Parts: sequence; C-alpha cells; structure tokens
Amino acid sequence: MDSQVTALQRIQECTASKKSFVLQGGAGCGKTETLKETLQFLSKDYPKKKIACITHTNLAANEIIDRVGEGYNISTIHSFLNSLIKNYTRAIHEVIHEIFTVDGLEIETEESSGLTGNELKKANHDNYKKAYKKYTKLKYIAKGETSPKELGKRAYDKAPEENNQTLNEDIAELNAEVRQVIEGKDHRSIRYNDSRFDRFNDVSFGHDSLLKITSLLFQRYPKLGKILGDKYDFILIDEYQDTHEDVVEVFLKHLPEDMKTTIGLFGDAMQSIYSDGIGDVRAYIDSGDLVEIPKEDNFRCSEQVINFVNALREDALRQELAFKIKDDGTKEILEDRQGQVRLLYAIWGDNKPHTRSPSEEKQAYLDFVDKLIDLADSEESPHKKLMLTNKSIAGKVGFGILYKVFSDRYTEVKDEIERVLSSIQVLDLAELCEAYSGTKKRYNFILTELKKSGLVLNKIEDKEKIVAAFDRITLEDLSVIKALEVAFEKNIIRRSDSYLAFFERRDSFLAELKKDEAYQQLKERFNSGINTISKMEKEDPDLTEEVFNEFKSNLNRERFYEELFSESISFNEVINYYSYLNEECDYITMHKTKGSGIENVLVVLDEYFWSQYKFKFSAESTEASSVFTPPNMKLFYVACSRTIRNLTVVKVVTSDEEEHLLATFPDFEKVVVD
Repeated sequence: MDSQVTALQRIQECTASKKSFVLQGGAGCGKTETLKETLQFLSKDYPKKKIACITHTNLAANEIIDRVGEGYNISTIHSFLNSLIKNYTRAIHEVIHEIFTVDGLEIETEESSGLTGNELKKANHDNYKKAYKKYTKLKYIAKGETSPKELGKRAYDKAPEENNQTLNEDIAELNAEVRQVIEGKDHRSIRYNDSRFDRFNDVSFGHDSLLKITSLLFQRYPKLGKILGDKYDFILIDEYQDTHEDVVEVFLKHLPEDMKTTIGLFGDAMQSIYSDGIGDVRAYIDSGDLVEIPKEDNFRCSEQVINFVNALREDALRQELAFKIKDDGTKEILEDRQGQVRLLYAIWGDNKPHTRSPSEEKQAYLDFVDKLIDLADSEESPHKKLMLTNKSIAGKVGFGILYKVFSDRYTEVKDEIERVLSSIQVLDLAELCEAYSGTKKRYNFILTELKKSGLVLNKIEDKEKIVAAFDRITLEDLSVIKALEVAFEKNIIRRSDSYLAFFERRDSFLAELKKDEAYQQLKERFNSGINTISKMEKEDPDLTEEVFNEFKSNLNRERFYEELFSESISFNEVINYYSYLNEECDYITMHKTKGSGIENVLVVLDEYFWSQYKFKFSAESTEASSVFTPPNMKLFYVACSRTIRNLTVVKVVTSDEEEHLLATFPDFEKVVVD
C-alpha cells in the first residue's frame, strides 16, 4: 500500500481517537498534499466540526487555499493569534508591561558559573554592561532621558556589589514607572501593530511580542484555553518547526484535556533553519502529547540525491523513492528518477579572509569562488545556484545598488525591501511590467488592474498611450521615482493611501531634521570625519551614547530617503529584484525553502563572510551528519533537497581543511581554478 495513504490513514486514526499528532516528513515527501487531504477528509467526515489551518506566511496560506479552495479557515500564525486575543484588551493590559520592562542584573558566582578570579570578574562586568544598555535604552524610550556611559571594568571592579545593587535598584524603579505609565493608558487603545516593532508611546506590540503576550495570557487565564477549545475541534499547523515554542505550548499544554481539541503538526525537524522556531517536538512525542507519524516518501529527488541527503539527516528518518503520476497519466519508473551528485572542491592557500579583512583580499577570494562556480556549471544543463546571502546574489542578479541602499539602514534587508517597495507601490508596478514584457504575457491581468485604477480603454488611441507608457518604463533606464511618476500620470496605477502616508512621513521627518540645529551640527562633524562616538566625545564630552545612536539612526534614515528616490537607483533594479523574488533568475538563497523542486541545483557551500554560519571541516568531522553544527547542517540539507535530478556542491577549502573534507566526503573531487 502507498506510504502516503498509510500516513493519511494514521492521521485518520488519530483524529478518530482525538489524539494530537505530528506528521514528520523530509523535503519532497508531499506534506502539503497530505495537509490538503487531511482538511478535505475532516470537512467530509466531521461536517459540523470547526477546523483551523495555520501557516507562517501569507504566501503559504495562499498556496494551501489554491490547493483546497476558499471554504476553510486558513490564516497565518500572527493573524490567527491576533484574532484570538484582540478583544481581550483588559487582559492584555495586565501583561503587556512584560514586553517593555527589562530584567534585573544577574550576578554570577563560582558555583553558578564555574569561573574564578579574573574570568568571573569579567563575566559579571559583561552582564552589568548588557543590563545597563537595556536599562538606558528603556529609560530613553520611556522618559526621553539620557544616561552616563556605563562603568568601565576598572571602575566597576572597585565596588562590584555596590554597582550591581545600584543598577538593580535603578532598573526596578524604572520598571515601576513604566508599569505606572502603562496602567494609566486606556486598555481599549492597546493593539497589535502588525510590524516587527513594539511601540511604547502608543503601547502597541509587534510580531514577536504577539507570540509572547498570547503565551502569557494562556498561562494566566485558563479560561482562554477553554474558549479556544470551544471554538475549534481541529487545529492544523503547517511547517511546525518554524513555530515558536511558546505557541506550540499554548496548543499542546493550555487546552483543557477533557475537550480533546486535536492538534495536527506538519513539518520536518531537519528543515528548522530559523532560530526563533521550536525546531523539533521530540519532548512532546516522548511525553505522549503527540503521536509521531513518519512519512518516508520522496516524490521529488532522483535516487542519487535521496541517498545523499539521507546521509545529512540527524534523525532516524530515511526517505525512499516514491513514484508519482506523470503528466501523460503513466506512473514513473526507476529510470525516470535517475540523476547525479557531484562534489567539487578547490584549494585557497592557507587562510581565508574574514569579515575584517581588507576589501581587496575579500574580493579576490569571492572572485575565486565565482570561478569555481563557473567551472562547475554547465551550459547544456544549467544549474540554479543556491548561495547563503542575498548580498552575495544582489550584484549578480542586477539589484546591487538597491540592496546596498537598504542594507545601509536596515538589518532585515530583504524584509524591508519588500515592505517599503510594496507600500509605495513599486512592486505593484514591477508586477505589471513583468506581465507586459516578461516571458509569459499576461494582458488580461494588466487590463483587470488598469480597470481598478479607473482606466477604461475604449479607443485604439487609449491602448497606444498605455503601450507607449509601458514601453517607456520598461525600455528606458528610468529611476524608481520617475517610473512611478509616469505610471501615475498615465493612470497605470493610482496613488494608494499607503503611498501618500509614506511620503507624508518622509517629508515631515526631513522637515524636522532641517530645523533641528543640534542634529545639523552633529551631521557637519560626522561628514568632516568625526564619525565615531569616541571622536565626537573629544569635541563634546557631554555627548551620550543614546544621543549619538539616535543621531546615527536619523542620519541613516535621511540618507535612505535621499538615495531611494535619487537617480542612482534604476527601476530596472526593481524589475530584477521582482524576478529574483519569483525565482526567475539563476540565483536563489539557501534560506528560500518554500519553493518547488529545481531540476539542477548547484549549492555554494560558503559563508560569504556571514559570521552566523560556518561551513568548516575539522578533525571532529567523522561523518556527514556531524560536519557542521545543527543550523549549518540543516541549511545545507534544505538547499540540497530542493534538487529534482542533478546536484552539484562546490566548496573552497584551505590546505588544512582538505584532509578533513575528504575524510568526511570521500567523493569530493579536486579541481583547479585558474
């Protein structure tokens, strides 16, 4: 019997006996298809029961809706949780202080840390600095007051106990003031602001705090669990490994046991590549809260790729070939699922450059990596190149300037590019241009969107004007702001409220900076080369870190506005970025896991100077599944498992690494890069 049916049957057994379960399956096993079938049979077998399906992104929610239709309650985790708690503002009012207040200083002892002497002193001073920074940041946000610089180690060590006590007293006093401010707010004004940030001034909370507040509410008010249990009989969570552990605990530990709401998790612990997700639910399986349902099918990869990625897994799951029905109605056979795995490496001297190396050294190394990629790629069967960072891809795909403008201001660069370009309708225009001049012409889509803008094409002259406008935007090298002006002038798109609000915020902000004499003085110093806090303190001993940080933030924001709407960013870069988002180019990041399979994949096993990852072979690497620490290995697994037929992995190693690389992967083949 087909293993997919077996997995579905086991889910049916769990739902019939009201047991929560986790479907555990590797990439390409058909988890989403099984989720779809689960939704369908629950609707059919339990027509009066309430079902919720939770995903992590709007894109994932839309994908499931496309598969199962509109008649289901399918939403993102944030949308779902907000709908649960948004009306309980009085209860939120009781706990929301916990996302704004700061924890007191923790003091290490020899017993708690295992440290002695100077190492113990250093650890306590480090803890003091971290707590002090959090305290001064909150003090500035809540009261607008700056603080003196934290004590250096020498001054701190003169009276550590006294300094710790003073800081903890200050933190307790500030927390009490913050709570008092929050208590004075009308609970009805508290809200989820649907952003990444909490805002103390209007006591609103962002994405991460929504998860924390939900957890706090369910812990404090058991009645919420009963309400949730009354509302839903089945709750299905897609890609459970990316769900925060506090949220998983809400569903598995805070619903009344006698109500027997069935929780179904779908995912794969090996694909948990984000630090804020639970990763695995082994503890809940071992405790009996979840029934584990392994799904060993692999409908995607060639036999050779399956064997390779199985060796990378850190658990007992081993995937097997599963044959699907082809477009012509026949079933696949073994010959249909054959491919190749190539492992290539080249040697780069004794030491690789690092983040702080001179730029020319780093560029020479990156050029060497590119030559290895070119050597491994094939014109006959070109690969999609999977690389670690968006930054490493941006220049190759043609949106390098756009990326730099955003990276100079934001940390979460890709998220902010999408957010900003969506709010000012640039991505809307890019989608229309892609429909007009892309490989797949979508003229019906364009006509529908033009009608939404109030444009009716009654005459040939009307169509000719629109064609001329599209030609100008797509063929001429217009800047982003000029392309928008043409689109608005010709009614291709209509200015939205978010567009108007964005420019109102920009203009108001820039006008305020222009009037701010203190800011202008700091800016003049900064531009003259006095561009660090230590240099500025020599000019102005009263300058505090909070004031300098606020200045830098405002300066980055000012430069961002100026550069984004300057002539330096071509609208063509946005078109290229839009193609990149839709995987219509030769490069993808390794983190992009939610796409379909790719015929030929080339994985570039290089950190690109990102310190968060380390793809390094060492003496401790004795087998494939222990080559890297879990985050690195899981990312490698995710990238390789997108392959349909042929997988190539390239790695640049030092002379010292070569021996350990070959001890772990004997099939790696050495190539010479000119």
